[in-house]
Amino acid sequence: MQRLAWLVIAGLALAGMALAAAPAEETVQGIYEGARKAEARVVACGKGTYKVFLRQPGTGGKVDTMELDGKTEGDAVGFTGKVGNVAWTGTYADGAIKLTSANGAAIPLKRVVRKSPTLGAKPPAGAIVLLGDKKYDEMTCKPNKDGTEQEWVTVDGGGIRVPKDGMNSKRQFDGSFRLHVEFKCPFLPEARDQGRGNSGSYLPNGEEIQVLDSFGMTSYTGGGCGGIYKYKDPDAFDTFSLASLPPLQWQTYDIVYRAQTKDGQPTGKPRITVLHNGIKIHDNFELQKDARKGGFHWQDHGNPVHYRNIWVVPLKD
Repeated sequence: MQRLAWLVIAGLALAGMALAAAPAEETVQGIYEGARKAEARVVACGKGTYKVFLRQPGTGGKVDTMELDGKTEGDAVGFTGKVGNVAWTGTYADGAIKLTSANGAAIPLKRVVRKSPTLGAKPPAGAIVLLGDKKYDEMTCKPNKDGTEQEWVTVDGGGIRVPKDGMNSKRQFDGSFRLHVEFKCPFLPEARDQGRGNSGSYLPNGEEIQVLDSFGMTSYTGGGCGGIYKYKDPDAFDTFSLASLPPLQWQTYDIVYRAQTKDGQPTGKPRITVLHNGIKIHDNFELQKDARKGGFHWQDHGNPVHYRNIWVVPLKD
């Protein structure tokens, strides 16, 4: 009996070790790079499943693409897919993926962590800090139902969680400016489309630069991260936003907004240039709504999106 009990305990312990050895979804998800500029986005889809989107330069300037499905089985993650009539399989181990085709071709990939070149950018001279480290006096949010002020919920990395009903700049702006915003989308692997880290950065004329976890995920026109909401996708776009980083990573928007004024009043349609994580996604693009005096708004859409280091520099027209 003692031997049987020992065997049962040992078996349970080994099963627990195998289960514990399964890699966490957020460590498997990410950007992977390989030889000859091969690049893959591994997207966690919940319950140990994944999608892999691989891009690499092809012949004649074309881009060859491959899509595979991934699944956790025991302590391992495997991938399967087909390109034409050729089957591909792959395995994940220690931050690397090796894809192999039925005809013997192989694509080794290594996980990398990219960061925006403007992450942590300090406000220049003349900047108005709208949201700094534990500095909220330039921002306001809707009071609680009992009339009391909402408390700012601080998060790791020196930011805040977007308040219920969003937050607004106290100041109004009617001219040109340069705006810097840092945000982080939550890890919601089982969510899809607009339920996946949804928020938005609204400009004084009322138009929205969408904030969303669009890492390898699709949405409607202008609905993905960096889109001008509902009518223009980012320029760096191939089914989904190529400028997007995985959730749980801080990302940046650097926006130049140009508005003309006449007799001291904004007039005409403003134009914007937007860099998302240092990649230009809108280039001197004319917006649909007229310029007007207004504030900035950051939307609450029910997802715990984080913001930090938001500042604006007024510019001459």
